[in-house]
Amino acid sequence: VTGPKNWTGTCKSGKKQSPINIKMSDTKYEKMTDFTLTNYDRPSSLNLTFTATNNGKIGTVVFKVPPNIYNVSGGGLKGVFTTVQFHFHWGSNDSIGSEHTLDGKAFAAELHFVSYNTKYSEFKDAKNKSDGLAVLGVFIEVGDRKNQAFSFLDEYLGELVNSSSLVSNITTFALAPMLPWTTLHKFFRYHGSLTIPGCDESVTWTLFNDFVQISHEQVTKRGKKMVNNYRPVQPLNTRTLKNSFLHPSCPLLTSTSNI
Repeated sequence: VTGPKNWTGTCKSGKKQSPINIKMSDTKYEKMTDFTLTNYDRPSSLNLTFTATNNGKIGTVVFKVPPNIYNVSGGGLKGVFTTVQFHFHWGSNDSIGSEHTLDGKAFAAELHFVSYNTKYSEFKDAKNKSDGLAVLGVFIEVGDRKNQAFSFLDEYLGELVNSSSLVSNITTFALAPMLPWTTLHKFFRYHGSLTIPGCDESVTWTLFNDFVQISHEQVTKRGKKMVNNYRPVQPLNTRTLKNSFLHPSCPLLTSTSNI
């Protein structure tokens, strides 16, 4: 048995683990700069691979992108981070699947854009540094209409998870439409970890407040191998949970800083 409850090392002993429940009343407002997402609106061909996680049967499709094309800066981040992959976490039905929860609510899926700090030469050098990684997280809900931004799921995802093969240059599309592009200024921020074994506590997490929608049909493209490939929430412990927008239950932090 190798599921999340049986992970060892930092996964078990770490105090800054991810994911977490974002409790709105625990967040503290801090004004942060706008994000700059370089080339996220630029169409490009991507590679994807299927990797088994948790128990060897549950898997994650990782969409790999070459470094130094898609860059992330601003948004309170210290430095420039280059995106190298994105992937999805799903559940077995439309009401579970996200890794993070918002006031205890889980979403149907969660999309992660994974980037490393360009002060380091490559991902493997950055992933165990406290300022090494930045992940942009997007909550996904199921709606009535198909979302064309995720049409590549229809084309390739079902075939891939059934064959565990590598498909190169799958399609040409932009990353921006998969984000809540018009409200990127509304997000939550905390320092945490990777959510796969290793669980390096090197991630500056950004979770966008506004979700995107896809259809139930698009969700089912994940296939049976993709069911419940999410880690349960972990304790916040003594960490500060910030947000970039004011809401009624939110106290203020007195200064602007970078995590």
